[in-house]
Amino acid sequence: MPPPVPGAPGGGYGYPQGAGQPTVGPGYQAVLRFRAADGSEQQVIRRSAPGTPHPEWQILHELRAMNVPPQQVLELHTELESCELPGAYCARMIRESWPQARITSIAPYGRDHASRQQGMGQLLAHQGELHQVADGPARPGPVRAPLPHVQPAAPVGPEAVAQELAAVFGPGVFRFDQRAVSRQGVPEAVAVTLVWAGLPVGLGPFFWAQAQPGRPVPTLAELAQERGVQPAPDAGSYLVMGSDFGKAICVQYGTANIVAVPVEAGPGGTSVAPQFVNTGLPEFVRCLALLGRMWRLRYGLNQEQAGRWTVDFQAQLAALDGAALGSPENWWSVLLEQMWDGLL
Repeated sequence: MPPPVPGAPGGGYGYPQGAGQPTVGPGYQAVLRFRAADGSEQQVIRRSAPGTPHPEWQILHELRAMNVPPQQVLELHTELESCELPGAYCARMIRESWPQARITSIAPYGRDHASRQQGMGQLLAHQGELHQVADGPARPGPVRAPLPHVQPAAPVGPEAVAQELAAVFGPGVFRFDQRAVSRQGVPEAVAVTLVWAGLPVGLGPFFWAQAQPGRPVPTLAELAQERGVQPAPDAGSYLVMGSDFGKAICVQYGTANIVAVPVEAGPGGTSVAPQFVNTGLPEFVRCLALLGRMWRLRYGLNQEQAGRWTVDFQAQLAALDGAALGSPENWWSVLLEQMWDGLL
């Protein structure tokens, strides 16, 4: 059988796979208890599935659809500790949405790659024990395929980047006018990309553009002041493109790299080290177009099919910007890690 065409509809993900094939993990379950209008206690249970947000976000959307007031949320229990990572920032969402809820979890989930993988090991062990008690087959653990060595994709001009973005997001693209990008220090490649191609208004749960018609692209210092939080000393050296819900996605002056940085200063008013996202804005926009095109194809896949999808996605991502996956703590690497573990 010839290998599937990367990114083609269906992508060959439905074909049965042999043993040891790339497989995404089983993810985790979340249970939320709330007080209903009649005074009774009710619960909502959601679990991870390929192509869907983390269970905590699924529950938030469910509660909103049911018009449950946030103060009626009593307790949230998750098999995996709620994360502080791009693609989710569940812990932040919970603090902001249900500040009074009692929060419990089974497996810890750390801030760095090693401790996150340790937590995943504990989660899989816990799930294995549950299945033994239930006398049923456990869902398979992740079988992660290594990053491939790929030929870098040829760089393309702003018109081609614009076409890639429009093909995926259609009218959901925000293009900046010349005035908005003509502030001092904006790199030429950034200005051209924002005017010609623009940014996707929203690609949940990953990215939302800083889309305010007619206003100049703000620095991180300006955004912090607007929000009434203390900016870090270096906040003036970042130009804000948008948000991943936890951090601002910015162009870093000097390097023109795309990085993720907290809006507020660190402890004691210090600067926080930026998290690398992409080499530059054209690469970031092309990677978002790739994610937007492929994300909808992940929905409804089983663990093995989602494994094939993830192999295709990481190969195309590496071709667009190899540096994006250069460290396990990079923004795109952390998204990919969650995909392999079955959390997204």
